[in-house]
Amino acid sequence: MDVEAVKGILRGPMIPVITNLNADLSIDHAAIGANVRHVVEHGIVTWHGALLAVGAGGDFPMLTVAERKAVARTIVEAADGKVPVLVGAQDTHLDVCIEMARWAEEIGAYGIQLAPPHYYTPSDDDVVRWFQAVHDATERAAIMAYNTWWEGYEMSLEQVERLARLERCVSLKWSTSTGAGSYMRGVARFADRMAVVCNQGMYVMNHLLGGTGYITHLATVWPEHDLGVWGLMEAGDYKAAQARVCAVNWPWYDFRCTMAGRTGGESPTVKAALELCGRPGGPCRAPSRTLTCEERAQLR
Repeated sequence: MDVEAVKGILRGPMIPVITNLNADLSIDHAAIGANVRHVVEHGIVTWHGALLAVGAGGDFPMLTVAERKAVARTIVEAADGKVPVLVGAQDTHLDVCIEMARWAEEIGAYGIQLAPPHYYTPSDDDVVRWFQAVHDATERAAIMAYNTWWEGYEMSLEQVERLARLERCVSLKWSTSTGAGSYMRGVARFADRMAVVCNQGMYVMNHLLGGTGYITHLATVWPEHDLGVWGLMEAGDYKAAQARVCAVNWPWYDFRCTMAGRTGGESPTVKAALELCGRPGGPCRAPSRTLTCEERAQLR
């Protein structure tokens, strides 16, 4: 794949799309589509954003494979070719990863997000075989390698080098457990060969070192804010961009961390924030729970 083209497409705020649910906890496809169309209409389009379907932000561990596939289709259809969509293809079963990756190609998604297997901690060679198998079972999907170090296995820079040799492993969703120095070395090392997407909250530094975007749940609720941050970085006004991040993204992240200590999953805060803005949010599947009235008041 043309890496420079990939770096232009996977560029800007990357939104993990939430999976809205009906009152009976079935999938609310209409709400998912409405939220996707909202962010597209408010500027999350190619060169200025990307969408991640059925990742952790979309509660994929609480969905069946059939539900994951249906939700991914809804998101791709709602995006209508105006913004690239990556489909989460991670799982503990290789066949499921391959099934999701092939499905991503079938429905016209731009690519997939793929992480190392979890639960049983893999070796470096295990991970290479895992990625190779998914790569070889597909034909055209771009692959974003995801370093999920909190699951027990952390990619070294040398391991990322091995994965980057796969023709279509052209993006890296990057964070590390070993601090800012290691994070920055990773961005600097791979920015000329991969679209490096920040997953460590170091948006400005990522861009300064050649990265192409960052993960943001806030843009689901307030796309104009993150597009403003992105525009300042693209213009080289890093001081102003960081000031906006400090003023808004950090308090949002702090509140999400507070909620993470009270209930599992990534979507409860996002769903509550959407409802406070008059948009579709909805309930959560166990083990997650919805926010209480007091928590919503704090979030407001």
